[in-house]
Amino acid sequence: MEDYLESYGYEDYEIEYLEQALAHIKVKLSIDEDDEEQDALLAELCSDAYDYMYLFFDCDPENEKNKIPPTSLLFVLEGVVVKRYRRIGAEGIAIEKIDVLSTTYESGDDFAEYMNIMNQYKRRIGR
Repeated sequence: MEDYLESYGYEDYEIEYLEQALAHIKVKLSIDEDDEEQDALLAELCSDAYDYMYLFFDCDPENEKNKIPPTSLLFVLEGVVVKRYRRIGAEGIAIEKIDVLSTTYESGDDFAEYMNIMNQYKRRIGR
């Protein structure tokens, strides 16, 4: 996994953050930790979510306290990646009905359900 993340140009501390998230994501998706088949895709999804949070929290590599998005909100990144992963192949579908099973896919901002928490954190720490 580290090879994929290094290719994005992340610093070591960012790779450590993302590897922690990716380990949790694999558990949530019931993917064996040794299964590397989905690593490139998960790294890409994780990178996109990380970059969103990095900008949202106005992270600054020069500021030791604000180098990366808050680790206490790592679950947000994980939740967004899991949601995006499960939606692959169903982009653009609002409702899917198969026999008696009906699935509704949310559209829009994958971070929307977490925005209150993220804004509250931002206000609390003054970012």
